[in-house]
Amino acid sequence: MDLVGELVIAQAAVQSLCQKSETSGHHELMQSIEGMQTLTRDIQDAVMSVRAQPVRSVFQRMQRVVREASSMTQKSVTLVLEGEETEVDRTLIEKLAAPLTHMLRNAVDHGIEKPEDRLAAGKASEGRITLSAEHRSGRILITIKDDGAGVNHKRVFETAVKRGIIAPDATLSEDEINNLIFTPGFSTASTVSDLSGRGVGMDVVKQAIMSLGGRVVISSTPGKGSTFSLSLPLTLAILDGMLISADETTMVIPISAVSEAIIVSQSDVYALPDGTNIISKRGECIPLLPLGTTLGLAGSRIRQSLEGAVVLVVENESGSRAALIVDEICGQTQVVIKSMERNYRHIYGVSAATILGDGSVALILDVSALIAVALSQTENKAQLGLSELVN
Repeated sequence: MDLVGELVIAQAAVQSLCQKSETSGHHELMQSIEGMQTLTRDIQDAVMSVRAQPVRSVFQRMQRVVREASSMTQKSVTLVLEGEETEVDRTLIEKLAAPLTHMLRNAVDHGIEKPEDRLAAGKASEGRITLSAEHRSGRILITIKDDGAGVNHKRVFETAVKRGIIAPDATLSEDEINNLIFTPGFSTASTVSDLSGRGVGMDVVKQAIMSLGGRVVISSTPGKGSTFSLSLPLTLAILDGMLISADETTMVIPISAVSEAIIVSQSDVYALPDGTNIISKRGECIPLLPLGTTLGLAGSRIRQSLEGAVVLVVENESGSRAALIVDEICGQTQVVIKSMERNYRHIYGVSAATILGDGSVALILDVSALIAVALSQTENKAQLGLSELVN
């Protein structure tokens, strides 16, 4: 797969050189390169299909995990598997087992109530956890859903205060309280057992998923249960991207995250009291984000007017949207993903980097992080769907 990635870079370099040169036979050369591009894509697809495996292998192992956890906690729990045929890159499957094991144990220990408590609440004595996988928006979505008691917001808040994570007078929304469980060392367990209370919590799960280029979103209804959604890339190697320019910097946005590109009319833009802007499109209010300013680019400048500005409407897998203001759309390309953290360091709003055909390095944007910024900057947070934001 690494060699296929290098082949994609080499093909892009040849194409870039050909476009710059004014040699005779230019048309024939471009035709040959296009043929080479098709072959490269076919080879890549073939390699990807060889590497792809159904998630069944890792899902089946989770049955034993739930059985052991329910036996330790003296609870009756059934695990339902859905979407076992969903295919995932082999390297992802190998690294999914540990996070899924931890989350399922957590669901049995903290989520599902004791049989007598469930009966008192009008539920069946047997708890139910659903583990599912599906393809959505060019990514893999793995969901762990239980019908337990949900997140105890009061207990989580009190524990966070006791551990000095937040101030006693802090005002947090339900979603912000939910996300406290991802804080390093956080645990609501009162005693240490084989399952919980050892200080190795959900922060480890979050870090493991983020290292795979994924994200974790939690939603919970008291008395009804909790849902953890893991969003992961289809592959850790190559993606189709849109080349864009913002403040003289070339960047890449995954095409799967772009829902539309529009030219803005000033009449569609509304200013909020805090100075941020939203755009009204087909009756929907979408927060506007100047890409260069948000990323802190050196040459970033504030536009006096948004009339005629190029805007990309991007969407994450949970349906939240933001509109990114860019200077220009430069085209579409296939890029090879290179880790930023391994080769440099983590950069806010950036998920990875790539090498373009001319040899320059371009940053691949983290769309979900940018959407989270856009949502947090708007005053009417509930209306614009801040529930998808993971701190």
